[in-house]
Amino acid sequence: MKILFYTFLLLSFNAFSQLNMTQLGYIDLVGLHNSDASDIWAYVDQSGNEYAIVGLNDGTSIVDITNPASPTEVFYEPGMNSIWRDIKTFGDYAYVTTEAPNGLLIIDLSSLPNAAGITTTYYTGPTGDEWESAHNLYIDENGVCYIFGANRDTGGCIMLDVATSPTAPIELGSFENWYAHDGVARGDTLYMGHINDGFMSIVDVSDKANPVVLGTTNTPGNFSHNLWFSDNGQYVFTTDEISNGYIGSYDISDPNNIIELDVVQSSPGMGVIPHNSHVIGNFLVTSYYRDGVVVHDITDPTNLVEVANFDSSPLSGDGFNGCWGAYPWLPSGNCIISDIEAGLYVLGVNYQQACYLEGNVTDINTSAPISNADITIVGQNNIEYTDLSGDYSHGAANAGNYTVEVAKVGYLTETINNVNLSNGNTTILDVQLTPLPSYDITGNVGVENAMIVAENPSITYNTTSDVNGDYIITGVYDGSYDMYFGKWGNETQCSNVTVAGASIVEDAPLATGYYDDFIFDFNWTSTGAASTGAWERDVPEGTGFGNGDPANPGDDVTSDCGDMAYVTGNGGGGVGTDDVDGADVVLTSPVMDISGLSNPVVSVDLWWVNDGGSGTPDDSLIVVAIDGSSEEILGFYTSSASDQGQWNNRTFALSSSSLDLTSLQIQFKTADWSAGSGHVVEAGVDRFQILSADGISEDLVNFTVYPNPSKDVIFVENDNFTNNLDYSIVSIAGELMKTGNLNSSSTPIVIENLATGVYFIRIKSESSLHTIKFVKQ
Repeated sequence: MKILFYTFLLLSFNAFSQLNMTQLGYIDLVGLHNSDASDIWAYVDQSGNEYAIVGLNDGTSIVDITNPASPTEVFYEPGMNSIWRDIKTFGDYAYVTTEAPNGLLIIDLSSLPNAAGITTTYYTGPTGDEWESAHNLYIDENGVCYIFGANRDTGGCIMLDVATSPTAPIELGSFENWYAHDGVARGDTLYMGHINDGFMSIVDVSDKANPVVLGTTNTPGNFSHNLWFSDNGQYVFTTDEISNGYIGSYDISDPNNIIELDVVQSSPGMGVIPHNSHVIGNFLVTSYYRDGVVVHDITDPTNLVEVANFDSSPLSGDGFNGCWGAYPWLPSGNCIISDIEAGLYVLGVNYQQACYLEGNVTDINTSAPISNADITIVGQNNIEYTDLSGDYSHGAANAGNYTVEVAKVGYLTETINNVNLSNGNTTILDVQLTPLPSYDITGNVGVENAMIVAENPSITYNTTSDVNGDYIITGVYDGSYDMYFGKWGNETQCSNVTVAGASIVEDAPLATGYYDDFIFDFNWTSTGAASTGAWERDVPEGTGFGNGDPANPGDDVTSDCGDMAYVTGNGGGGVGTDDVDGADVVLTSPVMDISGLSNPVVSVDLWWVNDGGSGTPDDSLIVVAIDGSSEEILGFYTSSASDQGQWNNRTFALSSSSLDLTSLQIQFKTADWSAGSGHVVEAGVDRFQILSADGISEDLVNFTVYPNPSKDVIFVENDNFTNNLDYSIVSIAGELMKTGNLNSSSTPIVIENLATGVYFIRIKSESSLHTIKFVKQ
């Protein structure tokens, strides 16, 4: 079904986006093997025939691309199923890693063009120190094979000699300071991307048994995936494999002082994810999921300019589809790319130098430099910005006359027409901007130290109220602004104001009460041991299952102020990319004194999803009230909840008899309890408030659980027992253990199968609920 769906998209997508690149050939390897594609490399035999080597989920394909118009598969090696297959060559051998326990595949290509003579060998490390899987590899000019992310030690880098004995590698040493996701090497220097730690490293490996770290630096998105060095060894280029990720350019002439020179995106703001970058001469060739292959001119590493692209995917934005890898070094000059859903493309590339635009931006009245001004070449993808000195650098792929716009909040936008740009040359364009008049927003909120924000898409102003509740925001330019007023212990207010040629007054008295729609950071705390999916205060970024059902919310509750919420993981991408994994995550409110409220209740909007994976999902979302010495479970949700995947308002009564309401906190706990089952766990919290609700039923306030402690059976007793009460039992960690229905106080609840420990039983009627702790002996 996936192949048919993707074929439909291809047919609907009549013309691929392209610039200075053309399609020369294509073969549908995915359809041929019913298996998605992954990475790509190449080999040239002694007769000059060119071959693409393509990883697929279920094996490795070798395709003759000597005639790019008619690619022909000549060999296929089946393998264990895995999303990842990475390939490199040395001499007449191809080496293939995978994250399946398939070992290192070694393919002897020396018989080509006679494909019938190809032989394979598998290597799993030295006896007694084996490894079976690895994420990636690289082989340098000396025949040293660097294995990254193997299932041995920390998953750092294992170094093998494949020059001496190509089918029986000799281990030379390893580097295990950090997990290494990818890397490259030349001479005695190894460059690695440490994706989990967010940085790249440069390591001296002249002594393979004793590598020495020369330097490290974080990459722009702190998710360093791949990197490649310039031909002169003075620069390194990195990718961060995240939505809206950047390519970074670095001066590494002094590894102890690595300097970031430039960052650049493809299709800024569209959420596309960069994957792998490679250098060919003065050009950087990068594969982008959902955005194809992109070529940047890196002649000036401080000013990376896109000069060519070819998009193989009909999809756009954030997601792991489309172009996985690109290989640009074929003798023919052709570039080959692998598309996850489509297969292999052979492309022709026009590697032309960029047209450069540089200049300085200043204030027309004071001549002071203007930093962070937007420089737009109309019709180009990227916007560049001035630095602290007002300097900027920009560029275009093709020569011509362009319109350039220079904009900065607080200044009149300057538009310059007919700016002539030519390939290989630099045009200097200095610009002076005229400042706009500004005004004040003043008002009173009734309380001291309240936070006040006025914002629009261009600028944000922040201030706080004084001892009298007065505030002032100065230097506000004409425009429409959303305003927010808040303080913990008061009810947040929001409004919209327009500044038009004069100062304005906007009062917003803040009533006493606990309310939070998370526009402001009121110091909620996020704790827990889960490896991913920690509670985050952010604008929710939606994820969804293949059938269209949502997982992570795509929006907050629309009826509150602003667009923020707390969600469990907000990394976007695939449905399980940043959900809760491995253990618990807990969101805890600041301390509240609600002792003055009559019949207090918690009102909150909750999001909950527990689905997917193998077996029945068995995770939970729990709402708990704590006071420092005791706790009470207020709400409990499992995969059986019928209203998953949407915001639902919930109200929970708080018991003054069991809780100290002068030091109350509310917690939201969830976890992924079943290791390896792959269940998706996503939760959200928004529009939190404490209300007074007189008249709440007290029909369950006098119930007891006995015997307590107990070994095998407990009973629930109540003076006013109502038939058909639902109950649930959860562990102290919040794991659902048992559910059922009570018809009378004589109904036994069997607990003999529970492990010894502390549990909670939650009793629910139509109008209220109550929770009590008991001990299983």
